[in-house]
Amino acid sequence: MSHKASASSHFGQRLQQALDRTAIPAGRQRTTALANHYAIARETARLWLAGRAMPELGRLIEIADDCRVSLNWLATGRGPMLMPPFVGEEAKGYEVLSPEEQKVLNAVRKLSTRRRQGLLALLDARD
Repeated sequence: MSHKASASSHFGQRLQQALDRTAIPAGRQRTTALANHYAIARETARLWLAGRAMPELGRLIEIADDCRVSLNWLATGRGPMLMPPFVGEEAKGYEVLSPEEQKVLNAVRKLSTRRRQGLLALLDARD
């Protein structure tokens, strides 16, 4: 296997990991959601997720930014997955969430405004 083929196959795994940090659903809906989010063909999204192709640099930058992961890690697998905060910038809350907390946050993001307000009212009532 050539280095290029290897890099792209591992890219699919890194992309899946990065997308797990977003509101883009996992599983069978991910291909369509990814295609819709980035305005690309479903086949292109499928190839990216399968690691059979990689996006161009501009799109990689956009994905890394959206997923809040290191561009270097996403593109090459080198370095840490998460970007350290810039000098003088506090670490973002999403960088310290456990996988369970990330799942809760993603579930809340999918709620309608009415249901989100209901959840907040329920949580406030527990205080």
